[in-house]
Amino acid sequence: MILLFGGLSLLVAAALAVIGMRNQPRRNAVFATLVVAGCGLGVVPAVQVLHSGTARTAVFGSALPGGDWIFGIDPLSAVFLVALLGVGAAAAVYGVGYMAFDSRTPGWPCHALFALELVALALVVCAQAIMPFMGAWELMAIGSLLLILTEYEHAETRRAGLIYIFATHVGTLALFAMFAVLARAGSDWSFSALATGTTNPSGARTAVLALALVGFGVKAGFFPFHFWLPPAHAAAPSHVSALLSGVVIKVGVYGLLRVISLVGPPPAWWGWLVLGLGLSSAVLGVLWALAQHDIKRLLAYHSVENIGIILMGMGAGALGAAYGHPTLAILGYGAALLHTLNHALFKSILFLAAGAVYRLTGTRNMEELGGLARRMPLTWLAFALGSAAIIGVPPLNGFVSEWLVFQTLLRAGFSTDALRIAVIAVPGLALVGGLALACFVKVGGVVFLGTPRTSRALTASRPGLLLDGPPLVLAAVCVFIGCLPVLVLPPMLIAGAFVAGGPLPPPDAGAMAAAVGAKEISILAAVLALAAAGIWLIAQRLHRIAPVRQSETWSGAYPLPNARMQYTASSFAAPLLEIFGRLSGVRTHRGTSVFHSESVDLILDGAVVPWWAAIERTALRLRPLQQGRLSRYLMYVISTVVALLAYLLVRGGGR
Repeated sequence: MILLFGGLSLLVAAALAVIGMRNQPRRNAVFATLVVAGCGLGVVPAVQVLHSGTARTAVFGSALPGGDWIFGIDPLSAVFLVALLGVGAAAAVYGVGYMAFDSRTPGWPCHALFALELVALALVVCAQAIMPFMGAWELMAIGSLLLILTEYEHAETRRAGLIYIFATHVGTLALFAMFAVLARAGSDWSFSALATGTTNPSGARTAVLALALVGFGVKAGFFPFHFWLPPAHAAAPSHVSALLSGVVIKVGVYGLLRVISLVGPPPAWWGWLVLGLGLSSAVLGVLWALAQHDIKRLLAYHSVENIGIILMGMGAGALGAAYGHPTLAILGYGAALLHTLNHALFKSILFLAAGAVYRLTGTRNMEELGGLARRMPLTWLAFALGSAAIIGVPPLNGFVSEWLVFQTLLRAGFSTDALRIAVIAVPGLALVGGLALACFVKVGGVVFLGTPRTSRALTASRPGLLLDGPPLVLAAVCVFIGCLPVLVLPPMLIAGAFVAGGPLPPPDAGAMAAAVGAKEISILAAVLALAAAGIWLIAQRLHRIAPVRQSETWSGAYPLPNARMQYTASSFAAPLLEIFGRLSGVRTHRGTSVFHSESVDLILDGAVVPWWAAIERTALRLRPLQQGRLSRYLMYVISTVVALLAYLLVRGGGR
C-alpha cells in the first residue's frame, strides 16, 4: 500500500505543479513525468496482488460515523487499478499534446483535473468501507463533470454536462439506498462486516441487488442507462473520452462485482436479468454505432456494446453460481474481468486516434473525411490495430476475451440447467461480432481510405509523437496480451474466484484449456500476419527493382471520377440498418441524388429529452414567482412559516 499511496501522491503533485508553474513547456514535461511515475508506482502492488492473490490493507482511524476508513488492494480491485493507471498514464501524455493544439482553451486546468480524477478513481476501487467509497465516488463524479465541461463554450458540451449530472445523481441516490440496506446487516460500515453472504434476508438481498443494478448501471452505461454516455464522450476532449470509456464506466462494472462478493451468489433471476441486459446492450449498442456519422459518438455506442459483452460474462457467472456450477461462475467472472481490461486498452486507442483526426482536420463528421491513411499513417496504424482488437481479430487481445466469453457460454450448454444460456446468448454474441466488423470496416474505409472528401481532410498532416505515441504503446500491449493470453488469464481467474467466493478450479477444469486454445489461434494468426508482412516487403522490394506501370483505377468507363462517387458512411450502413428497421432508431431522408440518415436514441431522444422538456415547460410556468424583489421573497418566507404554524396548531388541537 505504501507504493500505491506514493503513486497517488505523485499524481496530486502533478496537479499542483500545473497549477503553480507558468512556463508551459516545463509545466507539461513535469506533469507528464509525474503522472507516468505515479501510475507506474501504483501498478506495482496491483500486479503483485494479482499474482499472489493476497490482499493488502491500510486502516485510518476516523471519528465520523461508520468507523475506520479502510483502503486495500484485493484481486478484484487490482484488475481495475491496472486498467486505470495504465490507461491514465497514456492518456495524460497524449493530453499534453492534444490540449496544445487549441490556444483558446488553456490546458493546465484540464491537466490538473485529470490527475485528480485518477486519484479519485483509484480511491474508489481501493475503498473498503462505505464512507471512503462514497466520498471518493462523489469526487470522481464531480471530476468527470468538470473534465466533460472543458470546452464549455460549446452548447453541445453544456448539454452533455447537464445530462451527465442528472444521470450521476440518479445513480448516486440508488447507491445511498443500497448502502443503507447493507449497513443494517453489518456491525460497522466496512465491507468485511457487510460481507454477510447468504445470512442476509432474501428481501434485503433482492433490494441490494436491484439497487446496485441501477446505481452502478448508470455509471457503467449499459442499456437502458446509457443515455448520458454518447453526448459526454463526444463533447469531452479525446483523452478524457478515453478515460471515461476505458476506466470511468468500468467503475460501474467494479461496483456490481463488489456487491456480488459482499452478498454472496446472486439468485438465478438476477443472473438472467444481467445476461438479458448485456445482450440487449450489445445488440442495440452496435446497431446505434453503425448509424452514427460522428466518429466519437460511434465509439461511445461501441462502449455500450462492449459493456453489454462484459455483462453477458457476468450474467453467465452469476447463473453458474446460482445453479451450483463453480467452474462456470469463475469462468464467467474471469471473462468479464478480462474483457474489462481489454476494452480499456483498445477503446482508449480508438478514442486517442479519433482525437488526433479531430485535431488535424477540425471535424468529427466522417462524411467530411477520407484519405487520411497517407497523411496520418501512424494514426491509421493505431486505429487499425484498435479496430482489429475490438472486433475480435487474432492475435489481438479482444479476440482472447471474446473467445473466453464464448467458451463460458458454450460450457454452460454442458449443464442441463444452464443450456438456455448458450441457446440465447451465443447467437446474439455472434450477431454482435458481425455487426461490429461491418461498423469498423465503415469507419476505416470512410475516414482513412479513398480520397479526401473536403479540404479539411486534404490539408491534414501528421499529428506528432505526443498524439501518435500513446495509442501505439497501448496497441503493443494489445498484441502482447493477444499472443500470450496464458500470462494474463490466471490473474483474471484468481479475481473471478474472489468474486465467486470459492477456490480456483484446477487447470484441467477447462479454464486454462480455453486460454490454450486462444493462444494457439493467436500464434497462428501472428504467423500469418508476419508472412503477409514479409510478402508485402518483398513486393515493395521488387517494385523498386523492376519498372511499375501506373494507371487510373477502372471506374465503369466514367471518365471523371471524384470524391462524391465514393461510399459515404450513410450509404455503407444503409442496407444493414434497413434490415433491423425501427430497432436501429434510424431515420432516412431520400432525394433524387442524395441519401442521408440520422440516428435516434430510443432512451435519450425518446424518453429523457421529452421528459426534460416537460420539466422546463413546468418551470417556465412558475417563473413569474421569481421577480427578483426582496419584499416578495420575504412574503414567501413569512407565508410558509405561518402555514407551518397553522398546521402545527391544527394537528395539536386534534390531539
